Amino acid sequence: MKESPEEKLALYIKSAEKLIPRDGLESVKHYYKHDEFEMAFEGLILELLKTGKYPNNYDYIQWKELAIHYGLNKESVFDGQLWSKFVKWGTARK
Repeated sequence: MKESPEEKLALYIKSAEKLIPRDGLESVKHYYKHDEFEMAFEGLILELLKTGKYPNNYDYIQWKELAIHYGLNKESVFDGQLWSKFVKWGTARK
C-alpha cells in the first residue's frame, strides 16, 4: 500500500531527528501535530539546510515530489527563497 503524504512526512521527520537542533525539531513536530504539514515540511527542509546534512533515507526525487504536493515550489511561509535553496541543497548530495 502506498504511503500518504503525511505518512511520508512523518518518516522524513523521524529520519532527521538526530540531525537537527532540538528546538527546530520541536517546531517541526508542532506544525505536524496541528496539521500544518506544509509548514512542518518547510521547517524541516530549512533546519536541514542549516546543518548541511541529509537523512539516511534521503531521496531527492521523493522529497521534491512531496514539496510540490505541499505547494512549496510556489509558496512558502518562512523563506521566500525556499525552493531555490531546496533544489540547490537537494541536488548537491552525491
